Amino acid sequence: MSTPLITTQNLKFSQSNKTLIKDAEFSIHKYDRIILVGTNGCGKSSFLRILKGIDVPDQGKIWKAPNIKIDLLEQNPQMPKTNNLTDFISKGNYHPNLSKISLILEQLSLTNIDLTKQLSGGEIRKIYLAQSILNEPDIILLDEPTNHIDLPTIDWLEKKLLELNTTMIIVSHDQEFLKKIGTRIFWFNKTQLIKREGTYNNFFEWTEELIDIEKHKIHKIKQKIKNETKWSVEGISGRRKRNMGRVKELEKLNQNYENNKISDNKSIDISLTKTNDSSVNIAETLNVSFKYENTYVKKNVITDFNYKIRRNDRIGIIGANGSGKTTLIKILQGIYKPTSGKVKIGERLSIKYFDQNKETIKLDSSPWKTLTEDGDHVEFLGKKIHVLSYLKKFLFDEKKSLQNNSTLSGGEKVRLLLAKLFLNNHNFLILDEPTNDLDFETLKLLKESISNYDGTVLIISHDRYFLDHTVNKLLVFENDNKIFQHEGNFTDYFEKYGLYKLIKSNSKKINQVKASKENYIKPNIISKKKLSFKETHNLKTLPDKIEILEIKLKQLENLLNKNDLYRNDKTTFDKTIVEITDVKKNLSIAEDELLELQILNDEINPQ
Repeated sequence: MSTPLITTQNLKFSQSNKTLIKDAEFSIHKYDRIILVGTNGCGKSSFLRILKGIDVPDQGKIWKAPNIKIDLLEQNPQMPKTNNLTDFISKGNYHPNLSKISLILEQLSLTNIDLTKQLSGGEIRKIYLAQSILNEPDIILLDEPTNHIDLPTIDWLEKKLLELNTTMIIVSHDQEFLKKIGTRIFWFNKTQLIKREGTYNNFFEWTEELIDIEKHKIHKIKQKIKNETKWSVEGISGRRKRNMGRVKELEKLNQNYENNKISDNKSIDISLTKTNDSSVNIAETLNVSFKYENTYVKKNVITDFNYKIRRNDRIGIIGANGSGKTTLIKILQGIYKPTSGKVKIGERLSIKYFDQNKETIKLDSSPWKTLTEDGDHVEFLGKKIHVLSYLKKFLFDEKKSLQNNSTLSGGEKVRLLLAKLFLNNHNFLILDEPTNDLDFETLKLLKESISNYDGTVLIISHDRYFLDHTVNKLLVFENDNKIFQHEGNFTDYFEKYGLYKLIKSNSKKINQVKASKENYIKPNIISKKKLSFKETHNLKTLPDKIEILEIKLKQLENLLNKNDLYRNDKTTFDKTIVEITDVKKNLSIAEDELLELQILNDEINPQ
């Protein structure tokens, strides 16, 4: 194993007088890709801030390699204060490669971004991702990097991270993303930091094994506590005095049992309710088109869209950022009026809208007051229940329930919105990016609740796993201003079409690259008249090479997904992990090289 970049001893840190992690000891080595897993509020973001040096642990030692360079992409990055995007993303890089900057701006669709206007969450995140990647740090810390970015960008990010020759530590809820990226796992459970070597595959099976082992240990401890308590109660007073060590051992045993047992988290036992049955036809769009007023965009965001939503439909909406997904669901709710066309709404319709921007949460309020302004009870499933008991179902303790919403983490704010959602009756549920910031337990809760929901569901999401388990139809916002209607889940769509329909066409990309090069690169730098022999050869052979690598990758992933491979053949499992990592890296390099050559060829030989 390579020399460690960071090592710790007896690390302990707290938040709001609550111990998050204690007695943690670990090492981070070169090329590690570590996944942090745990419930919302368990300390994952705090852990990253401590590694970056922003926050200081309560106790323990941290050693870092001399002159180590660490970059942190925080969960909610601030709007960049700059008028020059190239200068901003080059910050910290003393020798910026303008051609490389131009390419990454194009790949992330940031070339024509308007820095004088308020940027979307996805645009801000992509800017900071570009900055971290271009700065080439020794360790890159990523807190929910896939939040608010679209599927093509997630696909690009996965390949880019595998290509990078750097160490990374990642917090993410996106299970498909984690399966492709991680090589080690740090599991935050109670106040323990439990480490696992290997990928995210079979993670839940591994935790279940640990929990089963722990349950067996706990059973023995509980039995010992029972016996010792009986002795303490029934024993002669004088004998207890002579055996105070045994009494103290009983107290210690009880404390260790409460503080150190592994949590066996159960799904929250609640369900979404509806008021009554809606009409069979929920909503219908007739030749609906829409474009924003007071913009320079001349074409419609949505053009001649005809679609009928029926009762109990489960529809997912996917597409690139800014393609019009949120616009469509606001048209369906009557928040926006179509520029042309008509929307028919069914009878007895009761809509509940989940807003991705959490705008309905008042930061100066508290979880308690968010659910009930006056009083101390809420109505749930036809019964009155104390607000603290209800909030406890969503993992809010009494102290957290009374604190200001401004102190809540991103995931806790989403859980609070879900708590409001479950209180209300409705028969048409519209969710706009509901999975951002959620931990796995809350994701499981939401997934199961939607699966059991006796109503109609419309979901905008970039979470591939979540889509596969909640919808059976897709509306795909394509790059040519069309909405493609697909019967089936995300995996079915992806296997048939990939993501190319969601990505801007090459001609547009080439124009953007040309524009950015004119802005950032002196004309005499590009003086190539034709491709070299090697470049011409690679342009012809790379597609075949990419196809071979894709076939090999699929074979290796099929082997890895074989039942019980991790338990029955650890050697083959580890070898397969290494091979998958190598193939993914080579595939990413080949795809990027082909893209660069295609762009260069089109510049030299314009059509």
